[in-house]
Formats: sequence, C-alpha cells, structure tokens
Amino acid sequence: MRERLPAALLALLLAVCPSLAVATEPTAVVVEPATEEEDSEASEADWSPGYLEVPGQPVEVSEGGLKVTVVNSVLRPPGGYIPLEVVLFNPGSTPRSVSIRVESVRVGRAQVSTRQVEVGPRQRLSAWMPVPSTAEGGLVRVNSPGSSIQPFNFYSVEPVGQPVLVLGSEEAFQSGTKLPRVKNKPRLAVRFIPPQDAPRELALYVGHRVVMVAGDVTALPADVWSALESYAATGGYLALLRPPRDVAARLPLLTQTPMGVLPYGFGWVRVCGQARECGEELLTDVKLMEDPGVGHVGVITPAGPPPSWQRGPFGSNNLLNNSEVPLLPGVQAPVGRFLLLITLFVLAVGPGGLMLARRKGPVALLIAVPSVALATCLAIVAWSVLVEGFAIHASRYSLIWLDRDRDRALMVGLGGYYANLEPEGLHLPAQAALIGPDLDWESQAMEADWTNGMAVTGSFLPSRTYREWGEVAVLPSRARLTVRREGEALRVQNALGAPLASGYLRLGGKLWRLPALADGAEGEATLAPASKDEVSFTSVVDFSAVARRRFSRVSWPSLSEPLPEGGFAAKLEGPGLLPSVALPVELHEGVHFVQGRVDGP
Repeated sequence: MRERLPAALLALLLAVCPSLAVATEPTAVVVEPATEEEDSEASEADWSPGYLEVPGQPVEVSEGGLKVTVVNSVLRPPGGYIPLEVVLFNPGSTPRSVSIRVESVRVGRAQVSTRQVEVGPRQRLSAWMPVPSTAEGGLVRVNSPGSSIQPFNFYSVEPVGQPVLVLGSEEAFQSGTKLPRVKNKPRLAVRFIPPQDAPRELALYVGHRVVMVAGDVTALPADVWSALESYAATGGYLALLRPPRDVAARLPLLTQTPMGVLPYGFGWVRVCGQARECGEELLTDVKLMEDPGVGHVGVITPAGPPPSWQRGPFGSNNLLNNSEVPLLPGVQAPVGRFLLLITLFVLAVGPGGLMLARRKGPVALLIAVPSVALATCLAIVAWSVLVEGFAIHASRYSLIWLDRDRDRALMVGLGGYYANLEPEGLHLPAQAALIGPDLDWESQAMEADWTNGMAVTGSFLPSRTYREWGEVAVLPSRARLTVRREGEALRVQNALGAPLASGYLRLGGKLWRLPALADGAEGEATLAPASKDEVSFTSVVDFSAVARRRFSRVSWPSLSEPLPEGGFAAKLEGPGLLPSVALPVELHEGVHFVQGRVDGP
C-alpha cells in the first residue's frame, strides 16, 4: 500500500494540472540571449515620457534682524556649476552688508566661494552661489554685523533622468509641454526657479544641458535674459515655451524662421509652437543628448588628471583621465632627475662618508656632509631656475564669433597650463566663466570671490601641476577686420587684437585670401583659386587631434556653410581674446579661429 501511494498522488496531480506533464525523455531548456536591439528597447521602455520635480528643502534662520533661507538639497547638472540660492530678507529700515561663504567638499577637498552683498531696507534678495557640479555637499556660512547665524548644510542630488532648469512655474511648464508628472524613472528631472529670482550670471547656467523659460519671456529682468542669451550663444540649449512676437529681435543671431530647434552661435534655441509637439520634440532632443555619440551640448571638455590608481610610479605616467594627452609637452616636474640627484647625495654621504671618515677622520666628515647637501640643493634650484624658470607655460585654443552689429565677441576656449609658481589670481566678468573637467574634483578645488564677476584667489593653478580650464565668454569687443579698395586691389587692416596668420573673405562675389598681418598692420588680399569656393574650418585652421577632442561637444553650424557676402574666417595666433589673456604666460601654442563680418566699403 505504501509503495502505491506516491504513484497515486502523482497521477492525481497530473490529472488536475495537465500542463505539468512532461515527456519521459529529459529535454534541455535553451534560453535565447536578448539581442542588443531588444536590450535597448527594454531599457528605453523603462523610462517614463514625463518629468519629476526635484524640490529642495528650505531651511530658515532669523538672527539679529536678518532672515536667511537656504535650500539644503539642489539638483546637480552634468557639468559647470550648481546654482545654490541663498535668500536674504532685511526687515529693518537700514541697509545691511552680508558676507556669504560656501565651502563645498568632496573626498576631503574643499572649494571656497564667497560673495559680498548689500540688502536694502525691507528688501528680499536672492544671492546665487556657484558650486562646482562635482561637489557632493558642503557648508554655507552667512555673516552680517550684529548677527550670528549658524551655518547651513547642503547636498547635491544626482538626477534620475536629464536635469532641466526651468524658469517659471510648474503650471506654466505643464501648459507649454503637456508632459505628465511621473514617479518612476522620469525622462526629465526638473528644478523650477521663479523668473524674478533667476540668476544673472553666465556661470550659473553653464553646464546645464537644457534651460527652459516656461513663462512670459518679456517679463524676465533684462540682466536675466542677457545671461540666458549668452548661455545659448556659448553652447547651451535654450527652450522657449511661450516665445514672444519679437523673438527674432531678442535672439539677434537667428538666421532662420524662428520656429523649431535652430542653431544659435555655438548652441541651440528651441522656439516652441504647439504645446504637445514641443513636449515630444523636447524628449527627442534630450534622448539625443544622452547618446554617447552626441554627448553634452556645446560645452567645452577640458581633461583632468587620471585617478590616483592609474598614475605611474614617480609620476612617470604622462596621460590624463581617459588616456588623454596633455596639450603641453613635458608638463610634469622632473621627478626622475631630482631623484637621481638625491640618490647621488645618499651615496655621497653614506658609503662615501664612511670612506672619508676612515681616511680623513670625523672632522672632515662634519665639513663634507653639509657641503654635499648644499651642492645638491643648489643643483636642484639651478635646474628649476635655468631650465624651467618661474613662468606659467600654456597652450590656448578658441573659437570666436564676432558680432559686429552689437560690438561683442562670443568665445569658447580651452587652455592647458603648467605653473612653476602658483599665480596670484585671475578676474573674469559676469558674462564669462571657467569650466573645469566634469568628473574631476581636484582641478576644481579653488577659491573664488563672486562679488563682481569671478575673481579666482587661490588654487587655480597649483605649482608644478598641469591643469586644463575651459572658458566661455560673451564680452564687448571692438575687434574688427577693415577692408578698402584701391583700384582693383583690396587692402586689409588687421584690428582683431591678435596676429592674423591666414584666412579668407568674400567680397563682391569673389573669395579673397587674407595675408599674414601683425596686429594693427595692413596688407593686400589676393584672389583665391576658382576651385576653392567654400571655406571650412579645417581649410583655415587645423587644431591638433588632441585639442579637437576637447572641442567635440561644441557645435558651430555656420562652419559648414559658404561664407556670406562680407563675411570672413581667419586664423589668429597668440594668447587670444578670452579674459584669461590677462594671465601672463609663456605660450607654447596659440591657435584661434575667428569668424565675422568685415568693415568695408
């Protein structure tokens, strides 16, 4: 009976669940691996076509007649700077001077950002502090005479989805895009900022892949719109959900009908029409930005030092992060040579000292050891002074768009620096910004005062350390190229502020070759060959392969178009036109591409 019981139970189970029946012969189960297309479709299906707000948690403190509010969690952009808002309110009847100090930290290193502001009577002021996007958090200290305010802590939030900075309310954003608010894996991570409190400086927008104006553009303060237009012109992506009727006048670099996504300087502008179409197209653009072949939009990419575990012994590894090559040759301290001198010193005072003590006695040893040490130190100092010197060595590259109608220059540049002694500092205006490597905190750990533009006060270029800095700027400029006719000849005067190496201009329906001219010099242009009708970037200036990779994210659509009538494209040499030209350096290489319209007959 006991032997038959298992067989009866199995028969009953198969009768109730026939699907469990199997063949008597064992069969192998083969799982087909998913193809790459199926994997990408599955991963794409995980994302929700909507957005999620990343709100901060405001912390308020009132002390000594001053009210301070700091948002302790802020959305982190892919690069550039995190805009950290410190709101100050003075309920009194007299103005107050306030000092703000932000100490942002990561892995034990700190960057210090300071700003001095004055808050008027019964005034509410939003003071924005730029924090490197690599920062994980930090401390905010606010000081004012008569007030003792406790420090605030803050931390940065890694976005799920593409981070988007929106100037406007959530209602205006939903009305302009028709995108739903979702909870899981949103395509967009959104931070909303009231337009009247928006940042006024270019540095606070640089690094954001998408900046959007959700409300009425005409209601924006003039300095806010100026910073947004500069952001788009220097490589950003600016979306206008409710474009004004005079959008072409407000965006003077537009050359096409203001609708859809349009090239604008080094960046792009999306002028929306129908709300639902705008939302869908925005998601498509964001998906393209996530493509490794496209990457960031228009942001220069300086290279940082390699991780510590990738560095060779005694600094012998001369490669940067991602195996990039430095822009400067021989950018490391001569550790090997110094190590040789130290080894010779050890041999001289070790075995050599023992031999000297046996032959001449201990008195000779007391004289010889300090003498050998002094000679070794003098040899190291002599090598540093005579071979390397005290100067800053640099290579600089830039793209320049001269907007002659508004007398300004739009610039995107890059510099590789090696300083034997750390410089005192550098000052940049409000519509200019330094950009460090996206993933490298070490290169961005510096001290800066943002009271009037950006004044770098320390750790910008540490001694005997190679550093790369990107730079964007929109600055007033009187740089120009002047032409005049003398009979059949065409005379050219270089007033570009730098030596002119070569280039082309189109005038009278003909293409002319520019002569090499020093700054302020004048020469005669010659007709270009008839076969050379179009001018490309590589036909004017050819950056090295190492430098071109740093500019791979920067787009300049007009480079692929023929020169317009009265237009020119030229190669400049020297330090360039960026604000960092104020830093005295010994230039290893300076190559700059400039495009604009000539001043002529």
